[in-house]
Amino acid sequence: MASPGMMQSGLSRELFESWCTDAKNGVIIAGYCVEGTLAKTILSEPEEITTMVGQKLPLKMSVDYISFSAHTDYQQTSEFIRILKPPHVVLVHGEQNEMSRLKAALQREYEDDPNTTIYLHNPRNTHCVELYFRGEKTAKVMGTLAVEEPKPGNTLSGVLVKRNFNYHLLAANDLPKYTDMSMSQIMQRQSIHYSGNMGVLRHLITQVAGLLEPVEGDKKTRAFNAVDITIDNKIVTLEWVANPVNDMYADAIVAAILQADLLDTPIKNLSTSVKVDRMHFKECLIEMLQDMFGEDSVPKMFKGEKLYVTVNDKKADIDLSNLEVTCPEDETFGQIVKTAVTKLYQSLAPPQI
Repeated sequence: MASPGMMQSGLSRELFESWCTDAKNGVIIAGYCVEGTLAKTILSEPEEITTMVGQKLPLKMSVDYISFSAHTDYQQTSEFIRILKPPHVVLVHGEQNEMSRLKAALQREYEDDPNTTIYLHNPRNTHCVELYFRGEKTAKVMGTLAVEEPKPGNTLSGVLVKRNFNYHLLAANDLPKYTDMSMSQIMQRQSIHYSGNMGVLRHLITQVAGLLEPVEGDKKTRAFNAVDITIDNKIVTLEWVANPVNDMYADAIVAAILQADLLDTPIKNLSTSVKVDRMHFKECLIEMLQDMFGEDSVPKMFKGEKLYVTVNDKKADIDLSNLEVTCPEDETFGQIVKTAVTKLYQSLAPPQI
């Protein structure tokens, strides 16, 4: 494509004079041509043409014509918009009143159509129209995230890396392998003065987090399988790897510590280990898990003290003997199940008198 269209001068005339002698080439004239111009002359397919310097050249290239007009009436404009249904239509290059009438007519045509939203713009000359376009971005999954075959409905979690306008989705552990970046962890530590009863403190934390896991003897225990709790010289220290879930667990433990510091309850009044009807507990547990995750998520019958719950190919194993729940694939899912199991066990415990 080259201009001007009537080839009186400029790039289009230069290209035509360079190519017109070869039968392999062709020229297509688009739109109206004024009499006396080269474009109008070659439409009659003369045997030769005159160059801008007066030289005669044979016309051997093919010459074709297509009708083209930048002006349309309402019917043509409306039909064109109805086919494309663009989000924006800009009406330009027309008499102001007529263009306003055209805009109003188009608005009336689509105002009762709930499935079509078209914004019509009728700017004056030299006025700007700002349009915002939202392009689709695709990312290439690489590394360990790409090992498993994708399935509809599966959710991928990783780090989105942009490099030279390309997007890559990587597991955090693969960052050093595919990029110059490395992954870091932030360890949070919070120390709280506690002068209350240790039995009350342990009882309230157990009520919030369930069973505590000993880490280093009696001095350090782990709650929610994420927050380490150390008690030394009336100072309770919490340590955890910072992330939204662990931060929430730490906040819950801090609330339990502050509440325990306000209480003055003797140890003898605290609930001790209680016995629960095991068969009744198992029946209630299966019913509760089915209500939470669906009837197909847990087996209807099982033997012994082992049970499992499966949701979206993630399996959480439940040990009913100590109320422990493990789910290496999704720790958050495992914690949800563990909290539900612990709360159910506590609710079935007989009241202490």
